Formats: sequence, structure tokens, C-alpha cells
Amino acid sequence: MIKIGINTDNWRHEDKPVDYCLQAIADQGVEYCELEAVGGTEFFTGLGFAPFIPLDSDPLDLRKKLDKHGLKASQLDVSFPLNRWECIDFIRRGIMFASHLGVPCVDTTDGKYKLEGVPDKRQIETIKYHIAQCVSVAENHKVILNVEPHGPFTNDAEVLLDIVSHFESEYVQINFDTGNTFIAGNDPLEFLKKVRKYVTHVHVKDVSKELAEAARGKSTGISASVVHIGGGVNAPNIAQCVEFLTETQWDGVFSIESDGGENVVKSVAWLREQVAKAAGH
Repeated sequence: MIKIGINTDNWRHEDKPVDYCLQAIADQGVEYCELEAVGGTEFFTGLGFAPFIPLDSDPLDLRKKLDKHGLKASQLDVSFPLNRWECIDFIRRGIMFASHLGVPCVDTTDGKYKLEGVPDKRQIETIKYHIAQCVSVAENHKVILNVEPHGPFTNDAEVLLDIVSHFESEYVQINFDTGNTFIAGNDPLEFLKKVRKYVTHVHVKDVSKELAEAARGKSTGISASVVHIGGGVNAPNIAQCVEFLTETQWDGVFSIESDGGENVVKSVAWLREQVAKAAGH
């Protein structure tokens, strides 16, 4: 069963703190939120101008806030380029934080850029090595480590499958993304069909006509839709993905990533219609 969630990162450009985001999500009658982690408390987060979760904060205090709003966190995003060594500590800390918070999975990816002067094969092996340093922590804490198509390697379905299947672990899976796969030049539905076996969580993003014309096939990902979900050229693909996952009895959260509070409201309404239609309601 597809459940709707909302990423707190949607309010980053509106300079809103986490508490504001949680209330806004609850106001939509949505049960799930997705949270964005940073390594530690920094200036803008400390002043309440950014909806980020510092990994040096108390996860049990955050859990009280979620309970207050009647929310569950579907995922903690600890994205940092997997081909760089710094990702290891960030992911491991994120997994342990998620465990205390009661969040079932964390999310990461390879980032926008390849390392200059390093062959692709070597970078893919480095990505596997870095994930390997985190797998035992994920298994110990029973928190799934999701790899997301968001960069030059992970937006190749075969490479993504090679990375994830390498571990043969139920705790290394995939966070599918409708917008990143589209902007990278893929057909989102066909990509989803290839990786469906490993998908535990979904980021749902639309893409404006202008952005698609300017960047499709040239970029590897977007942080959030500048249009509401259903208001861009990726809407038919999203509807097909909803239908496919419903038909295959997938159970998980579609986390809305659409920039700004107004977009969020419209996105929830449109996505609810698609989920109901696919379910035959």
C-alpha cells in the first residue's frame, strides 16, 4: 500500500525550522515525514532558519516532537557523495541516530560529480567499499541503508543494481526517485521496473517544462520540484509508477519533494488522487 509522506526539506528555501515543518505536515493530514540530517549544529539551524536534523542532537527529544504532531519519520536522509571517504562517518552516525529515533531507513547517493582522473570502475568499487564500512552498523541497528539514483553512477540502473546486490543484505536497498531518473534522461517507469525488487522508499518529484528542456539528459538530479507534483511534464510518469507499484502490491512511503508550502499542499492533493485511482477507489 502506498502511503504519502512529506520531506521537511521542502521548506528549506522558506527558511523554516523543523518544528514549523512538522506542524505543516500534520496540517495536511499526512502521517509520514522525511527528515534531512546534517553532521552537527550550525549557524542557520541553530537560529531556526533551516529544517535540518543535527546528528549531535538528541534523537529522543526529536521523537517527542514527532509524537506531539502524530507523525512517523519514514526516512532520515544522510546523503553525501559515496565516492568520497567522508560519507562513511556521516552514514554510520545517521544509522545510529535513526535507530534511536525509530526510523526504518536512511538514504544516501553518489552525488552530482565523478572524481576527476579516476576511472569509473574504480569509483564504483570505492562506492561499494564505503558502503561496506556501514553495512554491519545497519544490520546491528536494523536500519535499512537505501541508495538513491541521484548521480552519474546511480542513475544507471544496471550500475545501481550491481552496487546494491553486491551486499546480499536486506539492509542495503534502494530509494527510488521519480524526478532524478527523469532529469537524467531515463524513463522513470522502466527504471523502476528494473530495480523494483530493492525499492523500500520513494522520492516523488515532478519537473517543470522549462527545466526539462534545459537540463534533461545533462543533469543527474534535482533537490525538489519547482512545480507541484502533478504540475509538470513528469506527472504522467509519476502516475504510471503509482499504478505499477500498486499492481505489484508494494508497501511503502512516497515522500513528496516539492519546493515550498504552497507546492506541498497542491502536491498532496494530486498524489492522493493518483493513489486512490490506482487502488480503484
